Parts: sequence; C-alpha cells; structure tokens
Amino acid sequence: MPPFKRIREKMAASRRILAAFGKDRRGVAALEFALIAPVMIMLLLGSIEITNGFDVNKKLARAGAMVGDLVTQQQSITKEKIADIMEIGTSILLPYWRDLPTITITSINVDVNGNATVAWSQRKRGQTISTPYAKGSTITIDPNLKIPTSNFVRVETSIAYIPLVAWTMKDTVNTSIGTSGPGIVMGKMIYGRIRQGADAVACTNC
Repeated sequence: MPPFKRIREKMAASRRILAAFGKDRRGVAALEFALIAPVMIMLLLGSIEITNGFDVNKKLARAGAMVGDLVTQQQSITKEKIADIMEIGTSILLPYWRDLPTITITSINVDVNGNATVAWSQRKRGQTISTPYAKGSTITIDPNLKIPTSNFVRVETSIAYIPLVAWTMKDTVNTSIGTSGPGIVMGKMIYGRIRQGADAVACTNC
C-alpha cells in the first residue's frame, strides 16, 4: 500500500474517532456537576453562616434588652438575683454553643455636676461572676446621658462568633469558655431607666 494512502486512512480514522467523541454525551451531567458543585456548596455554606451570624447578633441584643428590663423593674436586688437574671440572658443565645455571652450589668449614678460614678457592677463571663467596676469609680458614658441627679442601668453584652467555615477570617478571637478560633467579636450596649418608684436599683450585697 502506498505510504500516502496509509496516511490518508489514518487521518480518516482519526476524524471518525473525533467525530464520535464529539457526539458522545455520556458523562456530560457528571462533568457539569463536578464543575458547579464546589460553587454551589460554597454558596450554601456561606448563606448558612451569614444567617447564623445575624441570628446570634440579634439574640445578643435581645439578651441585653431582657436583662436590662428585668433589673430596672427591681427596687432592690442581690448578687444572687443578678446572677439568675444573667443566666436567663445566657440561655437566649442557645443553641449557639461555640461561646457563652459575657454580660456586664452596671448601676450608674450621675451627680449634680454631671459626673457619672458606679453604684454597683456585676459581670458574668463563662461561669465566673466578678465585679468589673469598683463602687464609686468614675465611668465613661454617652454625654447625652449626663443628666444631673439621674440614675440608670447599663448592660453590656459580647460574644465571640466563630463560624464553622472561617473563609477569609484571619483574626483569632478568644471565647469565655477557654477556646479560640478565627471569627469576630460581637458586642451590644443598652441603657435602661429605673422603672419602679426608687431613684436607683440598690444592690444589698454587691
């Protein structure tokens, strides 16, 4: 057989193979799925984490408002009752389990000159109760709240939000339960006026 004829036959066979390959649709769905699946999984996980983050942030504000509301309804209170109220606030953040909220309650007095001082203060971080601000110490508040001879309660709440997938988060945050990981710290601050007849909520054993 002449060499050129063999070359033409090989070229024709190659064209037939390529044509058959181009018409073969087997495995197209699997290939498309392999290309699209990673993108869809990332979108799914991202939407879940964003939703969870907004939910935790909303619950953190709700916990602070609830704690402030319960405290400002009292005419007098004890450390034990404050601890119970902060425990209720902690439960609002469930079922988020990667951290427990840090809750700080401070009763603030403003004198006739507009100077703000601490009447009493209690903080719950993890399972530990402490006194973050000393009684009688000066405390910084919003200038709009410096109303002479006024009293109010401030509630500060914070929590470390650590997502299951860190994505591009690089900052490491520490939790109140002794763990750490890439995430963000969420915080809220709420002020409440005294709601009962007393000028201030007195803590009998703080």
